Amino acid sequence: MRLIRNIGQIQVGDVIVYKYWGLSHEGIVVKITQKNEHEGSLDVIHYGADSLFEKRTITEESKGFNLRIHKVYVMFFESRALESDTVVKRARSRVGEKRHHMSHNRSLHFVEWAKVGKHVEWTHPTAYGKLQLHYVYGWCDLEKGSIVEFTYYGINHQGILTEFDEEHKTITVIHYGSHSLFSTRTIMEDTLDMDLKTQSLKMYQCVDGMRHNEPSEVIRKAKTRLGEQKWRAGNRSWDFCLKCLFVAKTESEDSLDNNAKCKDSVDKNAEQKGKLRYVKLHLLGIYE
Repeated sequence: MRLIRNIGQIQVGDVIVYKYWGLSHEGIVVKITQKNEHEGSLDVIHYGADSLFEKRTITEESKGFNLRIHKVYVMFFESRALESDTVVKRARSRVGEKRHHMSHNRSLHFVEWAKVGKHVEWTHPTAYGKLQLHYVYGWCDLEKGSIVEFTYYGINHQGILTEFDEEHKTITVIHYGSHSLFSTRTIMEDTLDMDLKTQSLKMYQCVDGMRHNEPSEVIRKAKTRLGEQKWRAGNRSWDFCLKCLFVAKTESEDSLDNNAKCKDSVDKNAEQKGKLRYVKLHLLGIYE
């Protein structure tokens, strides 16, 4: 971080750090009105509240600063920053959001998302390798063919994203769904209401270098299983999504596996026949 000594050192799109309700706080600068070298007002987008303990909402508001009194810093990130107009556009797209969370979505996370793009919350190990988990905060984060996680009948649930509509605030997913909590699970394509300002949505993506299907192939594979009713341990929505996302064994690999299985079967049969012959000869008093 760099301490600001002149209002002119601040630029639109910068992330500033300042005191808010007595605590260190971050915001995106979207407009600057300079009065003199040390005084001016900054329009800032941040997770604000009317009091320290009220529910926070992303808001855009003007704040006056006197650098003789207030300490203001500009924050930098290791990742490459986006262009200033893009940063402002991204920040404004989230105004009105009410998803503040101390562990993964406070002002620091918001400004990082606006300044450098989505960040990895954690990795999720699978039999195919590790997947990166992102919280989705803007429609620009979504990618068709990805695994998304949402709330379904009150629990976390996964599906393959096939479409999304920012205007109507909907996502379309293929998943193991049902018409009620206790009815038969069926792979279906559902269009669900999704308000990113208030609802939680996560997305899993492969790390670089992982062998996986292209988005169009992921969706194609998902659609070939529509109507399936084979939900069970090992074939739930999460398992279904992984099988769509990752590349299956090639025919040659399958052939090799089948040949190996056949060879094992032949060897076992030969071994059993040999044991049976030995027993028969032993009973007859004949030894080899």
